[in-house]
Amino acid sequence: MYVEGVTHVAVDISSPTRTERFLRKVFGLQTLHQGYWKGEYILIMGSPDPALANPGFITLHLRPGIHRGRLNHVGIGVRGQGVQAAVDDLRRRGAYVDIDGDHMLYGPEELHVQLDSFTHPPCTDDPTIKMEDCPVDPHLPCMVRGISHVAVDVATPTRMMDWLRDAFGLDGKRVFARRGEFISVAYYEDAPKDPVGRKPSLFALFLRPGLPHLRLNHIAFDVADANGAISVIESKGVNVDLGGDAMIHGPEDLWYQLDSSTAPFPVGHPANDPGVRYSDRWR
Repeated sequence: MYVEGVTHVAVDISSPTRTERFLRKVFGLQTLHQGYWKGEYILIMGSPDPALANPGFITLHLRPGIHRGRLNHVGIGVRGQGVQAAVDDLRRRGAYVDIDGDHMLYGPEELHVQLDSFTHPPCTDDPTIKMEDCPVDPHLPCMVRGISHVAVDVATPTRMMDWLRDAFGLDGKRVFARRGEFISVAYYEDAPKDPVGRKPSLFALFLRPGLPHLRLNHIAFDVADANGAISVIESKGVNVDLGGDAMIHGPEDLWYQLDSSTAPFPVGHPANDPGVRYSDRWR
């Protein structure tokens, strides 16, 4: 089992239209598909760039009446023989839980993770899935290349880190304090580093003692140039920054962060400040 990255993030929101307009204006994301997925109305947003292996990054699930956006599930791309091989591996280890045939796993604190693939996504012939393609503007600039990571608030980061290790083999971790926040990050020890020396991680875990179940903290987008993206977004009249972390506040109290695997913020930028580091090993 080896995870190549996050294929998509699904969120529950009360007004898909409002969030759709925001993501289009700020990041250039467009609705690629819409329709009903097993009785749920959803929009799949992403980039119309045909060169991208995985153009759909954000899935919006309609939930009328909720007060703020919340995480539905995270899709992860598995390397190798694809989703079925990953399913078989997890079943052998007693870790696999299927939800309506969608290749889902239950994690701690009500985390749902969907097994997916960047190159060979699973196909379905379920008659309750009725999705249609949407017209897109190929000339609208889209700055997002994919999902960098997903940050969640959790009550017990150690339990979540152990689950990520046991389920997906994430064998490295960092635990640090930054501006009053205690943050844990899991990654692969043998993963290549980015230009500022970071190993890519799927999840950032923010300590929230007493939280009854996890809560979405933010979604980080991978862009070509992190610093340049700030200038572009602020030229549209949208404020970028929260404690120096390149954060953007969207509708329904959802937060988005800018990051880059190829041209990240330089060393010394607040977004790369690790604060006080406590550990680089499993305990």
